[in-house]
Formats: sequence, structure tokens, C-alpha cells
Amino acid sequence: MVRILTLACITLSIFNGICQTEAPPLKYKNQLSTNLLLPFFGSVDLSYERAVANKWAVGVGGALYGNGFENLSTNDYSYDQETKYEVAPFVRLYFNGAQKKSHFLEIFGSLSEVEESGRYIRHVNEEGYGVYTIGTKTFIVGGLGIGYGYRFLFLEDKLVLEPQFGIRTNFDVDFIFLNGALVRTGIKVGYRF
Repeated sequence: MVRILTLACITLSIFNGICQTEAPPLKYKNQLSTNLLLPFFGSVDLSYERAVANKWAVGVGGALYGNGFENLSTNDYSYDQETKYEVAPFVRLYFNGAQKKSHFLEIFGSLSEVEESGRYIRHVNEEGYGVYTIGTKTFIVGGLGIGYGYRFLFLEDKLVLEPQFGIRTNFDVDFIFLNGALVRTGIKVGYRF
């Protein structure tokens, strides 16, 4: 019995010593970045990221989309659908740590304004009957997405270059069908501080 208690105390003290080792402090906690490819589509974006642990970061990205961005959508509708802007909070997991060159996996939400033109829209006339006309409808829609990329670090780990691929789906309130689009995709350049 004494041997078992001694072995248990030694095991607990070893695990206690291992668990108290701290990760090195985060050198750069903040990052601002933008997508270099979006200006070719008449669009612009900006992302802010904050490292919260050795392998985890959270952030928010915003984008204003131009007319060329609708070509990246996977929609196959008989009407035109154009995303005006998007706000995307995200969480990233860095496989090698947030302070090194690393692969990362990103999960993000999406809140965007969508304008659909050339579709049937229901209106109520003076008699209270529903009348359908072809017109334009603007609405706010939410969605979820996932992305994957790799972070390269230069100039004392302050300059960031990130090729990334991401796709998100919007949850349309009118239909059960999900529509996807390539977002947060491209080559991003950023600065860490």
C-alpha cells in the first residue's frame, strides 16, 4: 500500500511539473492584412487578427465587393445576384503556432448584403392581393464558411504573406437551397505588431 501511494505521489508531481510549463509569450499579437487579388475584381477588403493563444487567433474581416466579384459565385440562378459588402468574424487554428510559418485552418461566419435583380418579387396591391413583378430585392443574409492557407513570415516576422482558399455558403431565407461563393480566397499581405 505504501508503494502504491509513493508511486501515485511521484506520478502526480511529474504531471504537476509538466502542466506548469508555460508556452512562450506571444511576440506579435495583432495583424492587419488585405487581399492583393480583390482589386482586380473591383473590390477591397481588410482583416484584423488577434492571437489569443500559441495556436489560436480570432479576428474580423470586412469586404466591399464590386461588380466583378459576382463572377466568383457558384450560383446558377436565372436572375442576377450581387453581394455588396460582407463582414466575417473568424477563428484560426495554426498548426505550428501563431508566431511561426504555419498551415492554418479558418472557420468564419458571414453577414452580407445581397442584391437580387431580375427575379419575381411579391407585392400586395390595394385590394390586398399578392401580385408578382420582376424587380430588385435587397436583403441581409448570414452564412458560414471554412478556409485553409499557409502563412509566410518575412522581415523579422513582421511582414505576412498568406495564400488562402475559402468558401462560404449563405443561408437563403426564401429557399432551402444553399449557395456558395469563394470568399477570403487569394493572396493576402499584412503587417504584424
